[in-house]
Amino acid sequence: MQDVSIEYAHIYTNNRINEEHEKSVQILSELKGDLDAGDQTFSLVVMVDDYSFPDPNFDYEEFSKWLGDKGFKPDLMIRESQLIPLCDEVISLIENGKLKAQITEYIKSKKYPCSLFVATWYLLRLGHLSFDIFPDELKAKKLINILPKSFKPFEDKGLEIIESTKFADAKSNIEYKFFEGRLIA
Repeated sequence: MQDVSIEYAHIYTNNRINEEHEKSVQILSELKGDLDAGDQTFSLVVMVDDYSFPDPNFDYEEFSKWLGDKGFKPDLMIRESQLIPLCDEVISLIENGKLKAQITEYIKSKKYPCSLFVATWYLLRLGHLSFDIFPDELKAKKLINILPKSFKPFEDKGLEIIESTKFADAKSNIEYKFFEGRLIA
């Protein structure tokens, strides 16, 4: 188990590498110095959102190469859609009946909400869930997520979901490095 799992350079498949990804890598570079100085182990993970705005032409290899060229090749790059089976597991863990009903209705009328993916992704990285595509050695005691500030409402809702499960205490192990970015649709 790692001390820290760092998510950075979150990208949608209908986007291309831009200033948000540059800024994310810059923040990661600064953070890595602090972690190295504190002798902390860490893993680097990237979430590619292929669910919200799917684009089959997204070049995963090109993106991974770009990150590697910046000095931060991820230990794991995962597609958001791969988490759907685990999202269903998280729904079953929600103890707040009203929240569970809201999420279930949203899925029926639209699709899986970003906040549910957030909660699922974080519980997986913290080791509260298991999934064959996420190696145990990448699980961590603490999370740091480097994201644009425009993601904050979805992150807050994801934390609310986590708080409504038996893993409510996990919230204290989740940190953010928000930065100014473009507004998302």
